[in-house]
Amino acid sequence: MRLLRRPSQPLSVVSLLAAASTAMILSGCGGVPASRAPAGASLQGAVHGGQPPVTGAVIQLYAAGADGYGSKAMPLLTKKVTTNSTGHFIITGDYTCPSASTQVYLVASGGNPGLAAGTDNAALAMMAALGPCGDLKPTTYVNITEVTTVASVYALAQFMGPGGGAYLGTSSSNEQGLSNAFATVNNLVNTATGIAPGPNLPAGATVPIGELNTLAGILAACINSDGSSGECGALFAAAVPDGETPPANTIDAVLDMALNPGHNVSTLYGLVSTSPPFQPTLGSAPNDWTLSVRYGESAGLIDPFWLAIDGSGNVWTGNLSGMNLGKFSNAGVPLAPKGGFSSGVETGSPYTIAIDNNDNLWAFSASSNELVKFSNDGTIVSVDGYTGGGLNFPFGIAVDGSDDVWLVNFVGNTLSEFSSSGIPITGSSGFAGGGLSQAQWGIAIDGAGSVWVAGAFALAKFSSDGSPLSPSAGYTGGGLYLPVHLGIDAAGNVWVANSSSLSEFSNNGDPISGPSGYTGGGMAAARALAVDGDGHIWMANGVETVSEFSNAGVPISPSAGFRGLGPSYSLGDAGIAVDSSGNVWVASEEFGTVTQLVGAAGPVVTPLAKAVRLNKLGARP
Repeated sequence: MRLLRRPSQPLSVVSLLAAASTAMILSGCGGVPASRAPAGASLQGAVHGGQPPVTGAVIQLYAAGADGYGSKAMPLLTKKVTTNSTGHFIITGDYTCPSASTQVYLVASGGNPGLAAGTDNAALAMMAALGPCGDLKPTTYVNITEVTTVASVYALAQFMGPGGGAYLGTSSSNEQGLSNAFATVNNLVNTATGIAPGPNLPAGATVPIGELNTLAGILAACINSDGSSGECGALFAAAVPDGETPPANTIDAVLDMALNPGHNVSTLYGLVSTSPPFQPTLGSAPNDWTLSVRYGESAGLIDPFWLAIDGSGNVWTGNLSGMNLGKFSNAGVPLAPKGGFSSGVETGSPYTIAIDNNDNLWAFSASSNELVKFSNDGTIVSVDGYTGGGLNFPFGIAVDGSDDVWLVNFVGNTLSEFSSSGIPITGSSGFAGGGLSQAQWGIAIDGAGSVWVAGAFALAKFSSDGSPLSPSAGYTGGGLYLPVHLGIDAAGNVWVANSSSLSEFSNNGDPISGPSGYTGGGMAAARALAVDGDGHIWMANGVETVSEFSNAGVPISPSAGFRGLGPSYSLGDAGIAVDSSGNVWVASEEFGTVTQLVGAAGPVVTPLAKAVRLNKLGARP
């Protein structure tokens, strides 16, 4: 029997705010005032399984762990807190914040989701990410719902481990990435009302509300059951990746879905009831369950082509129109004027951009052969532009661990090198040889400081002093053909995106991929490549999709690539980058947008030059 009690109407903002008001009345004066709180500020909220309240659920306030990714979180409450007969709970300051900046979140476990008295659902686990502990106030009200659960798990997926929300942490060197991931939650969902979108979503940004609600509806079928019936079994069987242990609770089920967005998509979609508790929902199964946020021109985006991410997680774009740069925070807040930061040169476009260890940004004018430097606030440092060094229609740019800037010249088949102060290190002819020929924007620097460049039919390698290390014909094989971009993994292997295949070479230049390269995963007209912190390879395709491969060259994305909500939504067709929260960012030159695939990849060290300096390419911070 299907033991679900659903109202005819979905949970609304009005009903949730009314519930919040009721809870205020039940709690007398709204909890202990902050000035008299014995440890932490009081806060309160409610737990709903779809519309029905969950009674008797155990509430825990956790602080994110600091012993590594997926490490055990710290329970903060000093006494047991459960939801009452209306699903409400009150925390009266019975906790101590480890620090004001410690990231905290609420988890609700078990309880009765509106069934017969005495019937609890042991598989029920829901959560809401709150943010810095010091921001909690007596006025803080949290509605824990399926939507807050989906949004929180997706944003924090790369920091979580199985365990119903009890395992969430980061390394000591990536507190910034964790903080940014918590901030993303407030773009996706309003934790005060329990519905999407979030209160901090910037103007002009778009959240896939229908997809969020559909994912929440998939969970609701299990949450509103007794946990032992077929609803939870069907969810857990569909969510688990092949060969893995099935989840035992709904938080872990969402985690499996977030980390494997191309798995059993149609089967999972089929678990949504005919009367989903949150509206609107998707009318059909999507291509995949990636969750994306799209940002528009308010951040200075004008034909964005390339992406670079600084040490704070801010996202920069090199725009093809108007010789300008865009910039927004990791949460999508515009940090550049609407027209972008002007590069100070009159002609040419900054096809690619790069950021140094001090978070300065470097761009160039291809047609006027000028190198331009910006401080992190967008101020032009190179007032007249840096010239010389053999610059001859540059297309690609990279910064090494010493903050020297390297550019690959399309005309003349040479490399130019400049110091961090803009002084040319190469002579008027640049560095040449090593099979370098007809290169565009494919340039990368490995952990040893060697410079790799993808030419039209060969891969070239140069030492940090500009001496060619590859043979005169370059490195070939491995399916290399008309490559466009490349990246380096933790083993020093070089990954090259060809138009419709992926090539891999050892650091000695030996091809690892077969004669046709790695194929599949929806690769089509690849434009750019990024290596995440787990060594996975991400590519932006010219058909507005994204492809993902494992470090063994096995496609992870579906046969059509990741498309999110489908071709009409689109992801990106140009630059791609991964940040320290595990978000994948993709630029769309065609639509003038940048899209964030939330929590989809292994976090990386940013900026890329810092990863080079620390020899942490393709590794987590």
